[in-house]
Amino acid sequence: MKTFTVRGARIHSRADLFTELGHAVNGTDGYFGSNLDALADCLGGGFGTPDDEPFRFVLTDSSKAKKALDSATWTGLLDVFDSAGIDLMLR
Repeated sequence: MKTFTVRGARIHSRADLFTELGHAVNGTDGYFGSNLDALADCLGGGFGTPDDEPFRFVLTDSSKAKKALDSATWTGLLDVFDSAGIDLMLR
């Protein structure tokens, strides 16, 4: 299974969250949404994730990322992954 690793220690703001998601999927300067609605669209495929195999995300240092984000963004992030049926493993 393809795994995308998001570096939670580098998340200090909402903007950083989307930057790190982009880096995890599409490399330096990669894009993978700039808000929760766009993230939901990206998780649907065609923006760097495989179309023909399952994939998951791992958020390292998730406790640091959670502290950096407001509760609505954190809850929204979890909800987007849950609604898309994509695993987001918190480490």
